[in-house]
Amino acid sequence: MAIVLGIDTGGTYTDGVIIDLESHKILAATKASTTHRDLIVGIRNTINQLDYEKLDALDYVALSTTLATNAIVENRGCRVGLLILGFTPEKELPPCEKAILPGIMDIRGSEREPLDLDATKAAIESMRGKVDAIAVSGIFSVRNPEHENKVKAMAREILGLPAVAAHELTTVLGMQERTVTAVLNARLISVIDELMTATKNALRERNIDAPIMIVKGDGSLMNESIAKERPIETILSGPAASIIGATFLNHAENGLVLDMGGTTTDIAILKDSRPRLDTEGAKVGGWRTRVAAAEANTFGLGGDSRIYQPYQSKHLQVGPRRFWPVAVIARDYPYYLTELRQIWDRNVGLIINEPCEGYFLLRDPDPHMELSKTQRQVINALREGPHTVVELGKMLNVNPNFILVEPLLDHGILGGIGFTPTDILHIDGTYEVGDKNASLLAASLMARQRDIDTDKLIQIAKDLITEKMCRVILDSILEYEKIELSPFYEDDHHPDETMEFFFRNSVWNQKADLLANRFELQMPIIGIGAPIRAWLPEAAQRFHTEAVFPPHNDVANAVGAAAGKVMTIYRILVQNHEASGVDIYAPWGRIKYEPTMETVGEGECQILSNDNLMILAAKDIIAEGKKRIAEEMKEQGIEDYEILVESKEVRSGKDPGEVVKIHIETKIEIIAVGHPQWSAKGAKAK
Repeated sequence: MAIVLGIDTGGTYTDGVIIDLESHKILAATKASTTHRDLIVGIRNTINQLDYEKLDALDYVALSTTLATNAIVENRGCRVGLLILGFTPEKELPPCEKAILPGIMDIRGSEREPLDLDATKAAIESMRGKVDAIAVSGIFSVRNPEHENKVKAMAREILGLPAVAAHELTTVLGMQERTVTAVLNARLISVIDELMTATKNALRERNIDAPIMIVKGDGSLMNESIAKERPIETILSGPAASIIGATFLNHAENGLVLDMGGTTTDIAILKDSRPRLDTEGAKVGGWRTRVAAAEANTFGLGGDSRIYQPYQSKHLQVGPRRFWPVAVIARDYPYYLTELRQIWDRNVGLIINEPCEGYFLLRDPDPHMELSKTQRQVINALREGPHTVVELGKMLNVNPNFILVEPLLDHGILGGIGFTPTDILHIDGTYEVGDKNASLLAASLMARQRDIDTDKLIQIAKDLITEKMCRVILDSILEYEKIELSPFYEDDHHPDETMEFFFRNSVWNQKADLLANRFELQMPIIGIGAPIRAWLPEAAQRFHTEAVFPPHNDVANAVGAAAGKVMTIYRILVQNHEASGVDIYAPWGRIKYEPTMETVGEGECQILSNDNLMILAAKDIIAEGKKRIAEEMKEQGIEDYEILVESKEVRSGKDPGEVVKIHIETKIEIIAVGHPQWSAKGAKAK
């Protein structure tokens, strides 16, 4: 019996579940607030709240985390030194100390220019004290990693720092993307190491001595040692975990998985029990990587999305920025409700902010950050707790309309407080974690500013949330289908206007006089996340499909972390170079098969045909790959696993009608999949 603790750290809550993988039973589940100043506090609180007596007998712990994604977006992490071999980048790279050095491999993996070991050593020495980790990226290293391996070893020996080579992270061509991936990976090494250390400490406090696994962006798991070497693979683990969790809880094979959290909504399409992977590689923080990740779309719509009317706009808007609900703030700081009542009594109106909005201090700014006098005063005024914008104006003797703190929100120094979907649920009585009176007063303040009924404002906000959910569902479907626009649109016709017409006609029931249409989603919508039951049913109805809510859907990401499997993939290319033989490009290096002789009769030999040589090479490399992947699974502590081999031949002929085509190459994938399973003794040894 495998008993697993799954933990997911989201933008609003840190969820925890304990699962019996054999029976598929949820033995315990809980939610704790995510502590943005120190994520580990939220993890510790989650563990402490779990109602389970045998925490010391867990088989392993699995984490789904946004830490790597957030670090990239916020430009955080350690200092990186980049050694580039034989290539001058033309596009921007993430911040790093870099040196461009000799050493070129060609596309067939042959050396065109040797390394300059003296220049390489000097470049490495020049980075001493300036960097915390090294990334090495050489042109066509996926065809032959020899140069990268030598330089990586030199960097480790000379500086004694962690080092990573680009070919270890991806086998896909694309020097720019591989280099970006290597730099970001090096930057995240310290981030994930700190997470692992802190998580271990939190587990140790409860006498939990179990291995730690982390969810990768493709939904599979990796162990601690691999996560420390390849932390970049943890980006977008949240959406991946939600898909795995939905599959585990609902036994679904096909469906649109919609995960609504406090900050964002993630949508992915599940077909044949698994999501489609992004073939281009995950894009995070504006950087295109070569990291395999589930194809998912993330939208700024969540239970805590800000509901407001932008300056000079005539309509309310929801998101994308996250604000803390007034109900939650007033619960923790009752004087905030008093400040709202004072605003009501004084009938204060605002231009930029809603009258119920305010701020609180999340963290101190960087000492080098340029701040205005008013911004510094705001930070100091919030040190004792949150305040409304109106109250801040009184405290600083400044017109509240002139308190502009957008940069402080962008850099995560301040958190915003305002009216959110969560406040609507408090007013409806469907959610009761905060102060309902504060939510109702906030809605009343917003309604009075617009000279409308409070009930009408709430209904407008509800319709707005439903409409946005319908739009993000439709956007995700169109993205999945990857429909190419007709050349017709290159002239004066506008596809956005056409799409808007069909959306309003079909989904939003604004029927046209001459044309009626109907959008019907051909699969159910599987809803997961804490606020999803309140908002999904109507959206699903508008797409004429079923809304499905698996049991424990509010902690599905943590379930996905616990239910994930370890998956290791070797991608190998076998290429026919005719007269010069066959080349194999494997993750561990290039292997060449020279033309050879075969016996065809007694005393008779002939050159083995390249077609047969390709078959021989593929057979040999599959055997070697199976051996290596078995060793890697064993190193990860995986005792029970399955090895699958998929191969695809690519053939070509001079004439399209030619029956016998030349065998150009064979693409091979060797895949090992299994649940982590350690004995108690093995677990403690890991």
